Amino acid sequence: MRRTLRLLAPLVLAALAAPAAGAQEDRTIIQVTDVQGNAIPFAFVQIVNGVSRVADDSGRAIFNIKPKDSLNIQARRIGFQPYIGWARRDPVKGTYLADLVPLPRTLDPVTVAGRRDSPLARTGFYDRVARVQKGAYTARFFTPEEIEFRNPLRLTQLFAGESFVKVQPMNGRQVLLGRGALCAMTIVLDGQLLLGTYEEAIGNPNPPPMSSLTSVDEIINAASVAAIEVYASAASVPAELQRIAGSRMSQGCGMVVIHSGSRR
Repeated sequence: MRRTLRLLAPLVLAALAAPAAGAQEDRTIIQVTDVQGNAIPFAFVQIVNGVSRVADDSGRAIFNIKPKDSLNIQARRIGFQPYIGWARRDPVKGTYLADLVPLPRTLDPVTVAGRRDSPLARTGFYDRVARVQKGAYTARFFTPEEIEFRNPLRLTQLFAGESFVKVQPMNGRQVLLGRGALCAMTIVLDGQLLLGTYEEAIGNPNPPPMSSLTSVDEIINAASVAAIEVYASAASVPAELQRIAGSRMSQGCGMVVIHSGSRR
C-alpha cells in the first residue's frame, strides 16, 4: 500500500498543478511604456478585432486569452501618439510591449510624472475600472482616449448603439433611459447629482414642470467631458456612487457618471 501511494503521489501533484499551469498559459499581458521604458498607467489597450482593457497603474493590461507569437494591438493614452500594429511576445518575460511616443506638448517631465496621480484616479474612476475588469460588477467605461478618438459633437452621441443606456428623443431633445421606457438614468456630474434634466420627469409621480427642464446635451459640452461611467441598473452601482444619488436609486434604474475637465 505504501509503495502504491509513493507511486501515485507524483501523478496526483501533477494533476493538481495542471489547472494552475493552464490558467497561467491562458493569460496575455501587454505592457505599455514610453520610449524610455517608463510605464504608462491607465492606457486604453485593445486587441484588434477583439476585447479591450484599461491598463493598471503599472501600465499592464491583462487579457484572459492564450498567448500567441505576436498580436495586432492598439494602445492609446492622451498626450502620446497611439501604438497601432503588431507586437511580438518577449521570449523571457512573456509579455507584449507597446511603446508610445510622447507628443511634443507632453515632453515636460513634470507633466508626465504627474500622470500616475491624475484627477480621474483621485475620483476613483480607474479603481472602479479595475474592479469591473476583475469581475466585481458590470459597467461600461468611456476612457479619455476613447472619447478623444470618437470626438462627439454632443454628449449623447457617445451612447448610440450602447446596451447599458438608450438614447430616446423627447421634446426634440435626447433623454438617457435604462432598462425600460419609464426608467430614466440618474446622472451624476463631478460627484454631484445633476438636476434640471428631462430624466427627472420620467417615471416620477410628481414630475417638475417640463418647461423648467432641459437636456444633458444643453448642460454639458461634450468637449469638456473627460470620462464617463455607465451602470445599467441600481444593483450594479457601487456603494460610493449610490450615496450620491440617494433616493433616486430607489427606482432601480441605472446611472451615468460624468467626469468633466481636461483629458490629459
